[in-house]
Amino acid sequence: MNGTLDTVAGEKLELIVKTLSGKFNVPLAFLDINDKVLFNINAESTHPANCTQSLRQTASRTVPIRFMTDVIGKLAVPATFQKDEQVASAIAYCLENFLKFETEIEDLSSEIVRVYEELSLMYSLSSKLGSEMDVDAICRRVLEETGKFLSPANISIMLHDAHSNRLTAKFSMGKDADIACSFTAESNTGFLGDVLQQGHPVTVCDIERDCSFRLPYPAKSVLFVPLMSDDRPIGLLLACDKLSGEEFWSRELKLMGMFASEIAASIRKAQLYEEISKMFICTVEAFASAIDAKDPYTYGHSRRVARISVAICDELGMPKTSTRLVELAAFLHDIGKIGTPESILHKPGALQPDEFEKIKEHPAKGAEILSNIGEFSEIIKWIKHHHEWYDGNGYPDQIAAEDIPIEARIITIADAFDAMTSDRPYRKGMPHPEVIKIMEGFTRSQFDPDILTAFKRLMEEGKINL
Repeated sequence: MNGTLDTVAGEKLELIVKTLSGKFNVPLAFLDINDKVLFNINAESTHPANCTQSLRQTASRTVPIRFMTDVIGKLAVPATFQKDEQVASAIAYCLENFLKFETEIEDLSSEIVRVYEELSLMYSLSSKLGSEMDVDAICRRVLEETGKFLSPANISIMLHDAHSNRLTAKFSMGKDADIACSFTAESNTGFLGDVLQQGHPVTVCDIERDCSFRLPYPAKSVLFVPLMSDDRPIGLLLACDKLSGEEFWSRELKLMGMFASEIAASIRKAQLYEEISKMFICTVEAFASAIDAKDPYTYGHSRRVARISVAICDELGMPKTSTRLVELAAFLHDIGKIGTPESILHKPGALQPDEFEKIKEHPAKGAEILSNIGEFSEIIKWIKHHHEWYDGNGYPDQIAAEDIPIEARIITIADAFDAMTSDRPYRKGMPHPEVIKIMEGFTRSQFDPDILTAFKRLMEEGKINL
């Protein structure tokens, strides 16, 4: 079978012909357009009294079976039916309607499957982007999900910089991802400028022939999807050369047009969140600098501890959201020293026991100062416990090992390193190698061994800029 007959299961077609054979008490055969018999139904088996001869044993005639305006096959009936054109036509009419309905059902089923796939993709993308606040993570998820639908050789997201009016690749996947990741282009002129201005997906079947725009890697068929939010360009999604070799169809343009607004809104939301977070961190940093200024010997200490803590978090593979909170806690880890007398902070010699006890109050004091800020509920614990020791001999609560939040253990190492390498009224700062050696001697007593190993690796590779 071919053409329309390919969409109809042979078993179904044979069943309807068998039913018609029984209904009209006549043997029937179905032939393709080349007169090849596809199957033969002998009505004798169901109505032996009325039909004693099979179709093969009698002369026969054929009635064309049409679908729309095309002849797609033939129905062979006994020659005796030549005198009854109405009966033969009725059989053909029934069969033609069956084929028509089966094709419509097949088309409807295909449409239902297509809509289901699109809704599933939309749901999957929406659910994964809904609460995400990291631009990199959003771009990666978008390419993963849309890549499943488009199946391109290369796919990239380029983000728009309003100050420079340029598009810069943020994340890329595919065989030329390394090259694509370094790609930048003007966003207010040329072909890309026109695409962003139009604001809807555009496909170019042959970019070398049909367009003056060029990519830094080989490509022919390219889908351009502008990402717009409040009529402002957020970026552009590029998909090149479907792996199937087909072009990008209108269905894909329509679906990507539906996705584009949600993708743009998610990216913009994450960008605003990052801007607000940076502004907040800068405010906290200024506040921490004001605290450090109480003691000229510790000025910049909180900033350095924050920088080291962030580097350790990155080395440990912590999520950006967690790293940002650790940075915030590191900036504020000594906020409790607001209540410490300056005579103790500035004392050039060794502290007396009662003075040291006063110094030891600052972690708990810092937690108390921040306790009324609900958003700080997590980081308060880290600030309170950044002087706990891994073996339980620290303060204020003498907790040990895994009972100490990992964020506090990170800040402990950053704080100790900067304290020993910085100048104090009673001594000069020690060289980095010497401090590392001293800290190694306190592995498992004061410091978490795994975090200290990560810190040492950062120092050996020169990844901490102090």
